[in-house]
Amino acid sequence: MVKRMISFVLVCVIAVSCSLPCFAETTQVVKTKIPAPQKIVFLGDSIAAGYGLEGYSDNGGSPKDCYASILGERYKKEIGNKCEAIMINAAVSGDTSAQLLEKLETGNLDNYIFGSNAVVISIGGNDIMGPALEFLSEDLGLKSEEDIKNFNTLTLAKPSVLAKINEKLDKISSNLETFKSNLDRIITNIRSKTQAVIVFQTVYDPLEEKKSIKAVADMMGGKIKELNSIITQGAKGSDGSDRYLVCDVYEGFKGKSLEYTNIEKFDIHPSAEGHKQIAELVDKQIKTQKYSFEELVEKEDAPKAKKMSSTRIYVTIGLFFGGFIVLFMFVWIKFRRDTR
Repeated sequence: MVKRMISFVLVCVIAVSCSLPCFAETTQVVKTKIPAPQKIVFLGDSIAAGYGLEGYSDNGGSPKDCYASILGERYKKEIGNKCEAIMINAAVSGDTSAQLLEKLETGNLDNYIFGSNAVVISIGGNDIMGPALEFLSEDLGLKSEEDIKNFNTLTLAKPSVLAKINEKLDKISSNLETFKSNLDRIITNIRSKTQAVIVFQTVYDPLEEKKSIKAVADMMGGKIKELNSIITQGAKGSDGSDRYLVCDVYEGFKGKSLEYTNIEKFDIHPSAEGHKQIAELVDKQIKTQKYSFEELVEKEDAPKAKKMSSTRIYVTIGLFFGGFIVLFMFVWIKFRRDTR
């Protein structure tokens, strides 16, 4: 009886070995070049989320004039019908680098990042602009453009105001140190989940042309430069390798903050024109890399082997493993009998 079972298992092994290769040998993985990333993901804060644009919602989505949407539509047209082009805008207004890092480390963004070809990040502005805007609105009472126009710069010389300025500057300096650490962990986390091209945006200076509060604008401008220096220096690894590409939005907006932001409405966020500019700047970095997608296709020169249905595959594999189980049971029973 045992010999019969061994013969049965051998038959199953032969069936499996002869039938399964016909699938592996008749197909192959083919890489097809495409002009843009098939799946691009945008992470970060209100700049990437499109805050202030028509159609913006705190519930998510991506306004049509947002640079993420602009590039998503552009790449869809460029790729055409070669494959499905995917754009995901997972940016959240108000997020700091610490909040983005938390989302990454808890896995909340994994479904977006897995399988991506490009990841674009806009983060860090809230790390330094938060304390600055708090100082302007709460400590100086500047809550509208009219307030700024009527602002008496001599107010900045008051001891109480100077103390507040120093307090905020210390807070911003502390935030910059934290940002540097967060940046490294953000990149490391993303890289552990995808080999996608990573593009990190620098932060523009929305106050550079506000002459009425020049002293405050200059102080903030200095801190923004420090932030951007951290972003630029972090692009290279300790071994000199490229960790990510830098999209220099700061330089792209320089001297044009009145046109590219809504600062005239006391809103530091990019205008529709600003988003068009960011789209061009990001696209320039994206296009420095090459992209492709993989698909499983029939080999042209493969023999016309008869394909098995999935049901037959499962039955064959089931017989294979089932035979082993039955054989084991009979051998064990025989062993027990022989040892009595």
